[in-house]
Amino acid sequence: MTCGGNMARLMGATGLYRLTGESPVDWELAAYQAGFAVIEEAMAALEAELFALTAPAGRLAAWELLFRRQASGAGLGFRRQAAAKALGLRYGPATLGSLCQEVLPVAGVEGTVREQAGKLLVTGALRGVTETEARRLLDRLLPAHLAWELTLLEE
Repeated sequence: MTCGGNMARLMGATGLYRLTGESPVDWELAAYQAGFAVIEEAMAALEAELFALTAPAGRLAAWELLFRRQASGAGLGFRRQAAAKALGLRYGPATLGSLCQEVLPVAGVEGTVREQAGKLLVTGALRGVTETEARRLLDRLLPAHLAWELTLLEE
């Protein structure tokens, strides 16, 4: 409910005001409502920017630069998920599943991770980042004691 709507509801509930839409009180409420609408719109935009999962593209780009050298060019949904994971990266044991779900999106890769002869094999497609950036992030985020290899799929 808007501030102006809430004010009208509260005033009407007292029984002291007859809000018909034609009274001076209604006109004053309309003026308040117009002023509050500007503030409510700004607050809604600010609230959306506070969380990676709701941030608009511009704010998301600024957040991506906190953990990546470049903002992603991927779709907004993938970018939001990746930023949320990067900003709160805390996964449990480094299982293949957790690496696939938690680490690859942060690096801008959509794909799979498997192990072969003590080496991690990452296969996937880039999502809005360069190969150099994906490799840099994978090098930082994958377990340091394991060698890894990235194979990119053509789209």
